[in-house]
Parts: sequence; structure tokens; C-alpha cells
Amino acid sequence: MRTPNFDLDNLTNLLLKSGFQASQVFAVDKDDAYLTYPEKNPALLVVKPYPSESDKTSRYSEIIKLIELAKYYDFAVHPYSKGANLGYGGKEPYDQNCIALDLSAFKRITNYKKTSGHVTIEPGVSQEAISTFLIKNGDIHIHDTTGAPKCASVVGNYLERGFGHTPLAEHVKNILHAEIITPNNKNEAPTHFVTSTDGTTFEINGRIESRTYSIGPDLTGLVIQNNVSIVTSLTIKLLKKPECFVAYFIPFSKEDSEKMIDTCAMLRKQNTIHSAAHIGNSMKTLQLLAAEFPELLKSYDYDEINKLIINFGIDDWTLSGGMYGTQNQVKAHIKDLKTAMKKLGLKPLFIDKRKLSFIQSTLSFSPKYNKALVKKLISSDSGLARKIGAKLALRKSLLELCKIKQGIPSNEFLRTIYWRNLHKLRDSVPNPSKDKVGLLWGAPCSEISSKDFQLITSVMNETCKKYGLESPISVTLINERTMECVLSLSWDRQKEKEEEQALACYQEIMLKCASMGFLQYRMSTLSNHFLNRQHLPLPIELPELKSYFDPCNVISPSKYQLVSTNFTKKNQENNKTI
Repeated sequence: MRTPNFDLDNLTNLLLKSGFQASQVFAVDKDDAYLTYPEKNPALLVVKPYPSESDKTSRYSEIIKLIELAKYYDFAVHPYSKGANLGYGGKEPYDQNCIALDLSAFKRITNYKKTSGHVTIEPGVSQEAISTFLIKNGDIHIHDTTGAPKCASVVGNYLERGFGHTPLAEHVKNILHAEIITPNNKNEAPTHFVTSTDGTTFEINGRIESRTYSIGPDLTGLVIQNNVSIVTSLTIKLLKKPECFVAYFIPFSKEDSEKMIDTCAMLRKQNTIHSAAHIGNSMKTLQLLAAEFPELLKSYDYDEINKLIINFGIDDWTLSGGMYGTQNQVKAHIKDLKTAMKKLGLKPLFIDKRKLSFIQSTLSFSPKYNKALVKKLISSDSGLARKIGAKLALRKSLLELCKIKQGIPSNEFLRTIYWRNLHKLRDSVPNPSKDKVGLLWGAPCSEISSKDFQLITSVMNETCKKYGLESPISVTLINERTMECVLSLSWDRQKEKEEEQALACYQEIMLKCASMGFLQYRMSTLSNHFLNRQHLPLPIELPELKSYFDPCNVISPSKYQLVSTNFTKKNQENNKTI
């Protein structure tokens, strides 16, 4: 670990004398919108490099300059794309003596190949920007979108193994190549190179062409959840906009969960379920309902919450997904899904574009009257009326979810994390940090099996109950082998005891899951402090890449330290004083 030995004024002056403008060097934002739990290693300050437009210098010359300074003066650089790492640490570094490197000014979208379906994006490109770009350029392709805010970076999500909803949901598998800068030794200039030839461009007879294949070694995996380089762009695959899209929803009970999960495993392997289907529990649904009508929730008492779930007829679990393809392909998938569910006594609800249009029209007609009607129904003494009201209250969430499944980002699901902060919700786009909303996401992974599903969800439910907290769980069938069980732990940061309980609860759950072999697919800066090498036993160690590409340990020291001790090595010789 680095020893703090910096005079911030001197460090700022050093950056200014090195050519950075005063507007590019600023203090850490204590109201970072996406830092939703206590800071552990706040950055020294933030530097925002700008792209160089000069033909004589690299577009990334200011990034290279900062790396050179970091190597010489022995401080570290923690790069982030746009900082919307919600529930995992925001812009927070993993170690001390770090300058946060804000890459949001790099917003270029290039190399869009309509025939093969790929595009090159820089770290500052948001979900909304790529969606708008593709619509304006013919509406031929869609980008797999997550439930994160519209402003969230695409590159940042891909580098952290993020996932979405479409057949291209597993983002890491959609990277054709990355452009990266590695720091190298103190006496050696940083290197800027591509990790693979796939998706790279070349010129023939004055025409710019793109490769759709790779020759030689592919080093793209090097940049995923790693700290050996700064990624300046990714070239990624896009999904051809399907001729037909149909969403489906399948509610099922706790008693049916064993057969349902094992059936889903089979359906995922045979490609009937060919997108990242999500399985949400009753708490996830209740959160959506409470975000629309906060007054429904009078207490967080365990029995009172269960009473609400029963009164509104909320199902124990609901599987949701999408069918993509031609009309005939989708019909075949629907037939297979119906047949499999019939054996379990379950009936899927299918929603095509015609039904989506109808639902939209019911919401568009007198929104004020709509809300008043739904409020009256959900407050009714009649059980049937309450259940109908609850279904109607969820229309907006359903529409937004279906948009996400079709590549259109939404801010709608930011509201659900206000579960224990409902009184702070406003009509504007939420700012969780400013509103002191506590949130931690943890997602242990396993094989798609009913046994693992039961083990992981039981640990989450029982531990949350022990600490007096709720357990909203969403299980994603990310590919044909793996499911990711996401716990969305929410609390009010203005209540000291509640925050203390939430942090202890999160740590206990993640350690229990790790002890059973279920590690998180993605580390938060908090879990980085208590999950280490003992939780990831390997028969043979991983190669020592850090010491080769970043021997001065400039890039995000200590990040993902559970993977390898090589990530934390630091040669303290010849430290310079600023």
C-alpha cells in the first residue's frame, strides 16, 4: 500500500505546470451521485484530460502525460469512464494516493460497420449516446442496454463484466478488440496498442475497410476487471434489430422453484431462452410498486411487508425475457416455451409490440385520471380490486423494461433503489448520493441449478432478515452455463445504525457465498477489502501481468486483489518528492 506523502497544493501546481488547465484539475466531489456507501480511499483530486485535435500528437497525449508524471513522482492513477458505477463504488479508487482520471471527455463513436454490425466507442460514450447514434444512422442495430442510468458509460460496464438483456447480454464476449495504453517502466515510454486484429480498420485503394476476423494472439481478456492499462476505446458487436420482438413473463411459486430453475437450465442450453432472462422475487416487484405509490408502505416490519405482498397478489418469483428473430423463429421459441411451462402447470404471458402499444395508450390517456384510478383500486377493501390496481400500477415499469430489452436505456429503475428512502423521491432524475441513499449490489455466481439457486437465495433471505433488512433478488441467466444472483441491498444513509447493519449484512452474505464457492461476478470497492486470495483457490497461479505492463503500479493499485497478489505489488525505490 502506498504511504500518503503528498502536499495537494504542490501536486496541483505540478499538474498545472505540466500543461493541464485549471478547469481540468478539481477537488473530489463529495456528492458523487453514484457513491452509495462510506468512502474508504477517496482520491486526492480529479484530473479530466481532453482529446487532442492536433495531427502532430496522439489524441490521448494528456493521458500519456499523466502516466509519465505518476511514474516519476510515484502517485497512482485511477481511471473511470463516467463514474456511474452504481452500487459498486462510484468513482472511488481501490487504494490511497490516487488521482482519479475522468475520461468522460472522450466521447467519439467511430468505425460503425452496418454490414457486419460493430462500432468503436470511447469511455465517455453513454448508453443514451450509443442508442441515439444507432437510431440516427438507420436504426439497423441495437446496443445491449443495462438497467443502469442513461448517462452510464458503455465502456465502463463492459470492462467490469456488466450484462444486459438481449442475446448479446454478456458484454465481455462482445468485445472485438480494445485500444489500450500500458505504463511500462520508469525509463520507458507508455505503449498504445490494440489487443486483437478483429474489428480493426485498414485502407485499400483509398477505401477504409474493417476486418471481421482475428489473426494471431487475442489479448482482449487482459483488460477485463484488470489494472494493467488505460482503455481508450472498445470495438464491440451490435445486435441486428430483429424483425420480431416478443417479451414474456412467467410467474411461479416458491414450491415450483426447483423444477422451474432446472427447466430454465435446459431451455437456456437448447437456446429456447436465448437472451439473458431475469428472475425477480416478490420484493423486487414490491419495490417497483412502492416507487410509484410510496404512501402504500407504512412500515418495514417483516410481517407488514409480507402482508402487502399477499394483499396485492404479488407472485413469489417472475421470470422475464425476450424472444428475438424472424416471425417464424419467435413462433418456434414461443411454442417450445409454452410446452415446457405446461409440464410445470405454468402459463407464460407474451407481450408483442401490438400489446405494448395498447398498454402505452392506456397510460397516455389522462395520466392524472390514470393515477387517481389506480390509487383508488390499490387502496380498496376488495382483494380483487387491489390486485387489479397493482397490475395497472406496474404498466410504466413494464414498458420501460421492454424498452431496455430493445436497446433503449431508461432511468426508471433508479427509483427502485429508494426503497428505504421513498420520502426523498422526486419527479426529477434521482441522485442517490446527494439524497443519502444507501445501495450495495452483490452478485454471487453459480451454475444454473436449483440446488445452487436455493443455497444462494436462502443465505441472502436469512441473513437480511437477521439484520432487519429486505432481500430484493434478481437472478440472471447470463449464458447457457451461468446464473448471477444479484442482491440489491438498500438503506437510509442518514440512519447510522441502519448503515452499520447494512454493511455488516452485505459482508456476511458475500463471505458466506464465497465460502461455498459462489464468488461475485463483479467486485465493489467495499468487497475488495474483505475478499482476498483465500477466497479464490487456484491449482496454478495466474501469470504476473501487472509487473510486465505496469511495473510501477500506476494503474488502480489493489484493484481485484482477490485474483492475484501481483495486483498489489509496489516497488517503493527511488520515490520522488513533489
